[in-house]
Amino acid sequence: MSKYQRIKGRSFLAWVVLAALYGCAALERPESAVSARVFPRVLQAGDVLDLHTGTKLSFEELIRALETVRIVYVGEVHAREADHEVQQRIVEGLWKAGKRIGIGVEMLPRTVQAALDLWVRGTVDEAEFLEAVGWERHWGFPFEAYRPVFMFAREKNIPMRALNAPPAVARKVAHHGLEALTEDERRQIARHFFMDDAAHRAYIQEEFKAHVPGGIKDFETFYQAQLVWDETMAESLAVWLVQEPLDQVVVLAGKAHVNQRFGIPERVRRRLEHRYAVVVPAADNEAPEQVTAEVGDYLVVTAAEKPAPGHGKRLGVLLDKNPEGRGLRVRQVVPGSRAEKAGFLAGDLIVAADGDPVSDVSDLHRRFQSPQDAVVFTVDREGRVMEIRVDFGR
Repeated sequence: MSKYQRIKGRSFLAWVVLAALYGCAALERPESAVSARVFPRVLQAGDVLDLHTGTKLSFEELIRALETVRIVYVGEVHAREADHEVQQRIVEGLWKAGKRIGIGVEMLPRTVQAALDLWVRGTVDEAEFLEAVGWERHWGFPFEAYRPVFMFAREKNIPMRALNAPPAVARKVAHHGLEALTEDERRQIARHFFMDDAAHRAYIQEEFKAHVPGGIKDFETFYQAQLVWDETMAESLAVWLVQEPLDQVVVLAGKAHVNQRFGIPERVRRRLEHRYAVVVPAADNEAPEQVTAEVGDYLVVTAAEKPAPGHGKRLGVLLDKNPEGRGLRVRQVVPGSRAEKAGFLAGDLIVAADGDPVSDVSDLHRRFQSPQDAVVFTVDREGRVMEIRVDFGR
């Protein structure tokens, strides 16, 4: 029997086990999800809080508490260094506690798992790895922010799992709906979609109203696309937990996917009964006192960041290469970002920056290294060419 056949057989067995568990997994929300008490307190950077009791913990006590659950979700704002540092400390803390841990990442689609395995085994260097997984194409945020966790996994031989769906498939669903997918595309995402969570649907509907993306057919296809992300990551985790003899998995994902639990966490629990915890990093200038147990289980307060020179030049968009070769397509505009304030819309095609042609994310990164405070982008919006000025000095 070949190695591929053995892996395929294990995967089939995992599906059988998961199918059997669908009928017995509890669907009610954990008690923490309906507890919204705000504890009277003053918090500062470095504080750790149990959101159920209001008890302050040391970071070591947090690690001991997290040792008791199967999955630890640590949400992030993708461009926030402090959030990545919290993730790193939790991964290191659980590993030092002697747990056999794995790390699940939102940043990569599960179609590149083979390349991620090569990275962990140390058989490819960083440049080869980033090229093989298409980091700029699939994610777009600088690898530097994620390097410490990826390097730690490589050094300690900690299994990693690419959890997400291919971005191109999610985009197609957003524009045309699930029914437009080919059989091959449908196999690349979750088999089952749970559309009965009213709170999650209402949350996504508010996002849709506030930031209507260009090129989206309607709210239903937009909601289906959000579920492509959450359900695929949930399915990937559930299958991994059945396949691998891991004590714990630490999941690194955007806060929108883990906070309030109705994104990934509860969708994993529908597939496989287990205990989990959600850790919420929050900066000390963002009213962390208002974070309740509706949002997560533990709060870690971080210091407000002062960007290093050049680091603060974040446009606030997720980008994809244009298949036709010209420019970069805006997949998503981050709410509250410079891009949103300047007038960028999802679907815009960035073709130049200060007159220089743009064909790769690295072109923008190089532009942002310059000392100038403003960049004028040439944008093609559904055939209409316009200029959008973004001021990075404010």
